[in-house]
Amino acid sequence: MNSKHIVATMVLCVAVLLASAQQQADSITIKSPSIPVVRDSAYIVDSVRRAEKRKVTRHSAIIPGWGQINNKQGWKVPVIYGALGVTTYIFFYNLEEYKGLRRAYIYRTDTFPDNDENIPERFRPLSNNSIKFYRDEYRQNVDLSALAFLIIWGLNVVDATVFAHLRDFDVSDDIGLRLQAPNINPINGYTQVSISMHKKPNPPKLKPLPVR
Repeated sequence: MNSKHIVATMVLCVAVLLASAQQQADSITIKSPSIPVVRDSAYIVDSVRRAEKRKVTRHSAIIPGWGQINNKQGWKVPVIYGALGVTTYIFFYNLEEYKGLRRAYIYRTDTFPDNDENIPERFRPLSNNSIKFYRDEYRQNVDLSALAFLIIWGLNVVDATVFAHLRDFDVSDDIGLRLQAPNINPINGYTQVSISMHKKPNPPKLKPLPVR
């Protein structure tokens, strides 16, 4: 029996087993009582907040600045598009210079002297090694400017996501910080310092004095 017959036999066995398992699964009927699912208000609020945070991240990833608008931070949109516009301009500038230097190097190193007339005026005083050096430099700048564009886009997503999470962070005066004294174990000399956060008790309300 060759390998083809072995593979065909294995495939047939697997198909038979799957069909048998499907028939057994179809023949079994499990009746479960219908239990109503009750969600409290806190769970619903948390679900809505998580959905809003995911929406902010998704919007910011699709269109830069959209998440900041959802976070009521529209003043960041010009900053984001300014940074993206600068990196886009640098990218296309480096790309054009790279293409010009690449053509100039091809014309300079080929066996047709007449092609030297096609070299732009600003590249003609350069030697072959200089043209090659600047060509490689601009090629590297193209990659760096593209990377900078992607980084700024990513920072835009991170900024929108972080602020969407910080909006629910409680920074009121009711939050306190307690630093407990170090606990030293005399056996192994282990020292433990704990920091805990607590909610400050509300001050008692004073009743107004009666007016006489």
